[in-house]
Amino acid sequence: MCNVSGHAALFTSLVFGTLYLWISAPNWPPTASPEPNPRLMFVAVAGLAVAAAAARGSLRAGTAGGAPQGWIGLAAVALLAMIASTVVLIGGGVPHPREHALGATASALLGYVVLHAGIGLLFLLSNLLRLAAGYISPRRLIDLRLTRLWLDYTVLTGAIALALVLVLPALAAILEARP
Repeated sequence: MCNVSGHAALFTSLVFGTLYLWISAPNWPPTASPEPNPRLMFVAVAGLAVAAAAARGSLRAGTAGGAPQGWIGLAAVALLAMIASTVVLIGGGVPHPREHALGATASALLGYVVLHAGIGLLFLLSNLLRLAAGYISPRRLIDLRLTRLWLDYTVLTGAIALALVLVLPALAAILEARP
């Protein structure tokens, strides 16, 4: 079983590192200000929200004795859309990680979200396999509950990370204005 507090500590460290570098990194703000695409950010956040909602739908369907496969499929498609949009953001919406600390921290935050969404896909695949094998029933829903919890954590950290990456250019502008 994974240690959620360890994941939360790592995420908090990434956010702290981003804000610390914003305050103390040399050559800050960068010469080329990042311009993350708000539409891609919206797709990423919406994908996370839909995946979390679909995980809840699969748990409700499982509790009622219904078939949660449709909900699981919807969650998987939403996570794939989120991963694709975030990978495009990493590839072109933020500065290259080797050019400036801003690009490195933004890429690390977005990579963290992609990694956790990928793990969410593995949870969903496990749910489908365990459903097919008969290990999930209205009385045995631990798999669906764990998936829901994982995706809830992923949507929370993903929304924070994506918002921070979206706000980083404004933070850079604030530093330009200081004496």
